[in-house]
Amino acid sequence: MADLGMWRVDGDAPRRVGRSGVGLERRLEDWIASDSSLLADGLTVVGRQVRLDGGPLDLLAIDWQDRWVVIELKRERLYRDALAQALDYASSIAGMDGDDLEELLRPGLSTLGDAEELAQAIRRQLDGEDGGRDVAVLLAGVGVDPALERIAAHLSGYGVPITIVSFEAFEPEGGPMLLIREVIEEQTRPPRRARRPRLSVDEMRGLAAEKGAGEPFDRFLGMVEAAGLAVQPYRRGVMIAPPTNRTRYLMYARPEQGCIYLHAGPAQFAEFFPPLTEEEATAAIGSLRSGAAYRAGAELAACLDQIEAFLRALPRPDEEGEPS
Repeated sequence: MADLGMWRVDGDAPRRVGRSGVGLERRLEDWIASDSSLLADGLTVVGRQVRLDGGPLDLLAIDWQDRWVVIELKRERLYRDALAQALDYASSIAGMDGDDLEELLRPGLSTLGDAEELAQAIRRQLDGEDGGRDVAVLLAGVGVDPALERIAAHLSGYGVPITIVSFEAFEPEGGPMLLIREVIEEQTRPPRRARRPRLSVDEMRGLAAEKGAGEPFDRFLGMVEAAGLAVQPYRRGVMIAPPTNRTRYLMYARPEQGCIYLHAGPAQFAEFFPPLTEEEATAAIGSLRSGAAYRAGAELAACLDQIEAFLRALPRPDEEGEPS
């Protein structure tokens, strides 16, 4: 990470804001456990200080792509040994019997949120693995060593999903602490080994019908297509992306038995649909930021009404490509 500085402008004279001396690792773990969007949207934290053969894993989560995410936090610069440690944890999670993993996580769920809801999310994740388990790695620290970036980029060619997040804390005089985040997103290319094929959108519709969620799932896809957004199928659900960049995430939907799992990223909508702000998007769809957003029945219908109203109000680009 390049040298990061911050200045506060009082009148015409900028004043440098000093770095905070706070130990970030312990604080970050607390903050992320209560609000995982500090690292990434769509994470549901299901484990903290999980005891594995290689040692205690800081955090374990499930992401919107139906993957387990091993999260390793460092209070200092991230070096390649942090990646080696995280890959060791990932191998433990990947090789563990599903029932054993569920039993390992169950005692700590009450400290992370609604224990019953989180237990259901874990059970759904395990039930959907179909003989294979996808595990991603997320590293967070203060600055990144170039060797780590190089190794992570190399491993991406083998289908190893690695995300690196770097934080810096600043303390303005007389003001609250400011936390700055830089994300090196995973750039995973198709792995050289065969993976389970993704379903097509039509096959996903059929799956939804089999699970008793066909009508609301069709409605969701219809409103997304009417808004001009792209639909990208994944193994068990669909990612909704902006038409200008089909690799970027806006929303995710997955049909389950009698319900639909939904998630949305307000910050991403604000990025691609100015002058919409993140605050406005959060006010409109903020309830969908929860990692355990399973909706059914009347609650699902109301949620789809909310999404439809939001999508209809999105700024539309004019003929020159600028928001109208």
